Amino acid sequence: MAERSAFDARLWDAPCVDWTSWGAAVERCPSADHVLGVLALHVIHNLATALPTTLRTWWAGLPPAMRTTASSVERFVAQHISAIVADAEMERIRAQSSGDSGVLATALAEYDSASVRASTWQVAITYEVDDTALELTIRLPPSYPLSPAVFDAVRRVAVPEKRWRAWVVAAQAKLARCPRIDAVCAQVVANIGAHFTGVEDCAICYSAVGAMDNSLPNRQCKTCKNKFHRMCLFKWFSTSNQSTCPLCRNLF
Repeated sequence: MAERSAFDARLWDAPCVDWTSWGAAVERCPSADHVLGVLALHVIHNLATALPTTLRTWWAGLPPAMRTTASSVERFVAQHISAIVADAEMERIRAQSSGDSGVLATALAEYDSASVRASTWQVAITYEVDDTALELTIRLPPSYPLSPAVFDAVRRVAVPEKRWRAWVVAAQAKLARCPRIDAVCAQVVANIGAHFTGVEDCAICYSAVGAMDNSLPNRQCKTCKNKFHRMCLFKWFSTSNQSTCPLCRNLF
């Protein structure tokens, strides 16, 4: 029995492997195994860029009996996909941090005390406060997006730990729904900026900027005067089966 030849993904630049060039890619394949390899590269690359949460959920949900498959997919993504995805994310952030178009550019224009720096696998968000600065980093692991981004507090000044954790949780929730790191950075900048400009946090999620729709807390309890995001209240009403304030428990 002839030995099967290994698929070498380096023969193709992943972003160029699409359905319009499928015929040309197949012609370059020396065996059927390579055709399947190109197809796998195409599918995984598109999922990693457009639906990273779907790819991560599928990969994490593989049963123990498919542990070898999970390890092979992780190696494949780390070797051939992660760097492409990370480069695209970092380039998008660099363009917006020095430009005027995009959600991150808009947030940086509104809060000029904030700055964002993108390196190869990491983004640093800095906010100047008087004579010091707070800093948070978003680090992409080698197997991103199979492994989620890691949030690190480099310097936490003038911010209670509870509120800092709330910002990180909101950013993680944002990233779970939105594959764009620039959108997550914009939310972090907006949350930090809103805090230091006196915007009241939502009394449910402890963040000023809503993770679902980027709104500010605009629903106020008539009794205790605390403010909430519309979506946070909706979730509270739905899960508790009540229409009372989450804090004072009077009718909202």
